[in-house]
Amino acid sequence: MKSLALLVWPGARRVASLGRRCKHTLGASPLAPHPPATTAPAAAVAEQRTRHVRDLLENVMDTAPSKRELQQFLKRYVPPPQQDSSNLRFVSTQGTAMPTPQEYVTELLTPAYTNQIALTKVAGPFQKQGWLKVGDTLHKLQKLGLSSIVVVDNPAWHEVGREQGARTMMRESMALVEAIEKAGGRAQLIFGGLLEQTTDQGKNELAINLDFVHAALNHQHIPIILPYVDNKPVKSNQVMAALTTKLATSPDPRLVPSKIVVINHRGGIPNHAHNGTTAHSLVNVQEEYDDIMRAYSPDWQYPIDDLTMVRDCLAQLSPTAASAVITPVSALPKSLITNLVTDKPLYSSSLPHQREWHRINTSRTTILRHGIKIHEYKRLDQLDLPRLTQLLEASFQRKLNQDAFYTRLERVLAGAIIAGDYQGAVLMTEEAPSVFYLDKFAIAPTSQGIGLTDILWKRMCDNFPELLWRSRKDNGVNKWYFERSSGYWRLQDTNWVLFWYGPNGYKHLHQYAGIAGNIPASFV
Repeated sequence: MKSLALLVWPGARRVASLGRRCKHTLGASPLAPHPPATTAPAAAVAEQRTRHVRDLLENVMDTAPSKRELQQFLKRYVPPPQQDSSNLRFVSTQGTAMPTPQEYVTELLTPAYTNQIALTKVAGPFQKQGWLKVGDTLHKLQKLGLSSIVVVDNPAWHEVGREQGARTMMRESMALVEAIEKAGGRAQLIFGGLLEQTTDQGKNELAINLDFVHAALNHQHIPIILPYVDNKPVKSNQVMAALTTKLATSPDPRLVPSKIVVINHRGGIPNHAHNGTTAHSLVNVQEEYDDIMRAYSPDWQYPIDDLTMVRDCLAQLSPTAASAVITPVSALPKSLITNLVTDKPLYSSSLPHQREWHRINTSRTTILRHGIKIHEYKRLDQLDLPRLTQLLEASFQRKLNQDAFYTRLERVLAGAIIAGDYQGAVLMTEEAPSVFYLDKFAIAPTSQGIGLTDILWKRMCDNFPELLWRSRKDNGVNKWYFERSSGYWRLQDTNWVLFWYGPNGYKHLHQYAGIAGNIPASFV
């Protein structure tokens, strides 16, 4: 815990609540949860609070974030320091006022109208322990800076009579409210006044009134929305899409969702490459949606409509800042806390499946991003060389020897894989007949951390099932290469490590070594 405190301390104090934006409250609702009783001894309450904090910090430490990942997490989810420091007691050696460690942790983990929102679908029903897991996870995410707006769901509500469906919906939703309060949080059930069925050009649509959501968030409550309109249940995916549309255009930027979350029994999107026996780790929706829908088998008994809902929601949000997570209740809270802190999948989709099969079955959690289009080219004159040069120099932080590099590339280029508007690139060359060399793999600094590396690497391996590349022996990326290569060889009397990918690479080691040792330098 000490290492976490040292990393999060500089400039990472949570501000107080940003004020009451809405005058509406739900306290008068007969179904609104009552304040917890205050009869428990103060010592017992303090002990319970300490246990919750310790449990939460252990969850965060279990994610094992890198320094860069933790810095990015703090930048996104921890508000800037409060300007008024009159209540601080300690002064640093530089004369800057600082809180005590206990005050710091307490204030850091105090729920507020936070600067990130997760629009979350909870698809039950669950057993009691399942509801407790969901409630505990939502409360922990709130403390870490991600407040949830929850839409509850159960397909069975649509299969029974209206009256019975309404009772079941209320009972299951209250189970979630109670689970959140048992975890130490507060929840607000919203079952009327939020949704209204309208007709626009012959289409049935949902109109959204956010007053009750504003009120709940302003009081640090987690809004729990029942998908109920005109005394009958509506599809939760329709509510999720309508809420995203309304929130994405909200004048308050704090209400724009940064995550779309689905918590269910089945977990993430079935991976058709493995006949649905495991889940996709990462989905680039723009590139993979059609393939996944075509390959879907009803035998998998998976609610594939969730993929369409996520696609529609992400299309309305920032393609770089927003993402979606579909996870089973059995993987909570680790799956969501790990993604929140590291902003990456639990398992890298670019790792060789054959070698890592024992790992990819441990969690059926899928991360989805709106993503970017991937383009493939065969000739140098098809590329925007100024944009490519800018990408390579920004990625490698060195000046490209353009004349020599492009003269060689024009002769040996086997393929170029370009992500979006030159946000990433893979340049492959053919150094001998059917011998393919990874000359450059570059990601723009502004596009790092959004899963683009895995997307490009996977596409490269699909297109070139046998390839080689080299890396300097002191390159910090080598650990990543070791995990993804089929083998490597430290070349004697050089500063190079030769890597290869593919089942037959070991048969051509001497040829590969000769190629790797003779590729000219690309940078000056």
